[in-house]
Amino acid sequence: MKRLEVVTNIAVLLAVVVFIAFVGRQEFERRNAPHPRSAQEMVGRTVQLPGVQFSSANKTLLLAISTTCHFCKDSEPFYKDLLAKNHSGINIIAVLPQPLAEAQSYVRQSIAPSVQVVSAQLDSIGVGGTPTLLLIDGGGKVQQAWVGKLDDKGQQQVESMLM
Repeated sequence: MKRLEVVTNIAVLLAVVVFIAFVGRQEFERRNAPHPRSAQEMVGRTVQLPGVQFSSANKTLLLAISTTCHFCKDSEPFYKDLLAKNHSGINIIAVLPQPLAEAQSYVRQSIAPSVQVVSAQLDSIGVGGTPTLLLIDGGGKVQQAWVGKLDDKGQQQVESMLM
């Protein structure tokens, strides 16, 4: 009987150690995960995106979105409205971390078939979360940035910057 008790105590101790290690690892990963950059941190940075020439337009509105982001999905009506207003001299590009074919299909069905789509890791352009909108000048410098799903005031600000 004594031996069974010792084995049971050892098993319980091992289970507790495994549980603490598992929870501790998750907490460490959560604390060290990259947090979305604030809009202010992005302003003034130069963005380089393979295959994109920012000099081809006075302004470029870059939509950093993802097919798995529910805030991006919630923002689709706003993106469609922006495109419908046909701001002259503004280039609109959607950047998604998904493979190009998947990204193109998503943007064509959800936003507009005319939007240029680029597949790239978002951290390569300084974006830490989706949705993020970047207003970029002809030299590739971020003039304004918006992070997250925008309220009415944020949407109006984006529209006024595109005029």
